[in-house]
Amino acid sequence: MKPIALTLSALLLVSIKPFGVLAIEPRADMHTDQNVIEDYTSQLTSNIEDPTSAFLNLDESSREAINSVIGSNSMVNQIIDYAKNYLGRPYRSGGKGPRAFDCSGFTSFVFRNFDISLSPSSRDQYTQGEHISLSEVRPGDLLFFGGRRGGSTVGHVAMAVEVKDDGTIKFIHAAQRGICYDTYPDGGYYSKRFIGARRVIE
Repeated sequence: MKPIALTLSALLLVSIKPFGVLAIEPRADMHTDQNVIEDYTSQLTSNIEDPTSAFLNLDESSREAINSVIGSNSMVNQIIDYAKNYLGRPYRSGGKGPRAFDCSGFTSFVFRNFDISLSPSSRDQYTQGEHISLSEVRPGDLLFFGGRRGGSTVGHVAMAVEVKDDGTIKFIHAAQRGICYDTYPDGGYYSKRFIGARRVIE
């Protein structure tokens, strides 16, 4: 009986030899694979960032693209676009629009259309909103200047529409020649008369 048993055992081993790796060592391989998977998964999950801060780690071009989409729909851009519609309208002392404006009449008219109430006086507008430094100015902020006689008394108001990389501010306002663009600093009239800036858009 023993010789027959040995022969059968030998035949059985030969018949499964091609599958020996699968049949004889499945647990060892499965254990190794599991370790690899766990290690890989750990590496992946350890590098996942908090989605709330992921924007901060985007490259510059990606941030600019996102900002352009957000900015195009913002209230600030809507206000600026609305103000542009009145370029060329004539200046008139005491004019509150829409056919003619003075400086504070123009800013109060524009902002009123977005439910932001501003005084019709440039001096009073200088007490509204939040005081900001020149370096903090961004589109939509108000710029205040002295009158033609100069001095520290507010006599003119304008709205910033663009801040360039060199710090130059492009603004829209009601000047003697009508609703138009000018820049600060200009090395002359407005540079000498700048008083301060205010932010009225929350």
